[in-house]
Amino acid sequence: MRRHLINQQKEQLTSLIQQRDNLQQRAQQLQHQHQALLQARSGLAAVPAGGALGLLNQGHIRQQLNAVIDGHRHQLAAAQQDSERLQRLSRQQAGKIKGLELLEQKRAEQYHREQQRREWEAQLEWCVRPADKRPR
Repeated sequence: MRRHLINQQKEQLTSLIQQRDNLQQRAQQLQHQHQALLQARSGLAAVPAGGALGLLNQGHIRQQLNAVIDGHRHQLAAAQQDSERLQRLSRQQAGKIKGLELLEQKRAEQYHREQQRREWEAQLEWCVRPADKRPR
């Protein structure tokens, strides 16, 4: 039963690590997209407007780019916060597993000590028993 609990905790840790890794990949993708959007906005500013309609279109495109950039910025911040949270949870889960393993090791050691004590008591009892009452 205790082994099952430890294995279950290890599976949860593996799942947390996998979620964290997926989230970090998503954050990297968002970061690359964010950089591309910033470059597109810079490139848009460098293009001559070409009249009132061009200036209006350029302003509209810039406004849309800014909205998308802001959205990406929020998504990136959320992804980074989630990644930090998952890292913290992974460390906590690893600590829980280590604690359970140490507890199981202590229980096993205690059991072996108890077994050894019983054997010694039985041997001592046999030794102090009068010779005529010893089983043959």
